[in-house]
Amino acid sequence: MSTAPRPEPGRDGVAVRLRDATIGYGDVPIVCGADLTVRHGEAVAVLGSNGSGKTTLARGLLGLATVLDGAVEVLGAPVGRLRERDRVGYVPQRHTVSGAVPATVREVVSVGRLPRLGLVRRLGRADRAAVAEAVAAVGLADRISDPVASLSGGQQRRVLVARALAAQPDLLIMDEPTAGVDAASQEALAGVLAGVSAAGTTLLVVTHESGPLAGVLTRAVVVDHGRIDYDGPLAEAGPPGGDCHHPAEDAPTGYRVDQLRVTTDGGL
Repeated sequence: MSTAPRPEPGRDGVAVRLRDATIGYGDVPIVCGADLTVRHGEAVAVLGSNGSGKTTLARGLLGLATVLDGAVEVLGAPVGRLRERDRVGYVPQRHTVSGAVPATVREVVSVGRLPRLGLVRRLGRADRAAVAEAVAAVGLADRISDPVASLSGGQQRRVLVARALAAQPDLLIMDEPTAGVDAASQEALAGVLAGVSAAGTTLLVVTHESGPLAGVLTRAVVVDHGRIDYDGPLAEAGPPGGDCHHPAEDAPTGYRVDQLRVTTDGGL
């Protein structure tokens, strides 16, 4: 996909930096004492079992969970202070994108351009081209005018990816992108992410099973009982097994992805 000139990804080429970070909901910590540095262009799997805190870690980067202590920086700015919100794309954990209001693939993906437009501008030629390129990148160019409700679950997941890609982000965060979709859709998604990574976009993929994306993701961060238990090559990552304290299950944030909303709503 073509991109317009962008600011530098972050100080010293760092896309994500956590320093002794505690992240949670309200005053309840879920992730504690996390230290993590992700450099621009890396493709990282955030692994862990259900309730381990891996989703909370990702939500902390998006401003959807609270940084209770320590420091969290995204693309060189503290969470909540990044001016160019479109620089971060988010694909939430949900199998479908259809909602109460009928919408076409083009309309859903166009939402990804809203952070660049502001409140009064309409999509221009460059915006429409970016939407078309994003839809083509996920292999749905022939369905761009179709209602999203007519697509399979796996295809709807790819629409969510296209919506995030339409913003042409520097950092793409995905939460369980392969959950509940068939093998063919997983393979298609892996191909899309390989292209996105090759173009230089930083990938942070939250998952409990990295197998379908093992050809794309090269580094693993394992979260267990709220702490980072492993950080290294994906091929050497074992199952989580630390002896840290047991925080509460990842708490819901009320984020509704069945509504047509900006991909990084809520905090950057």
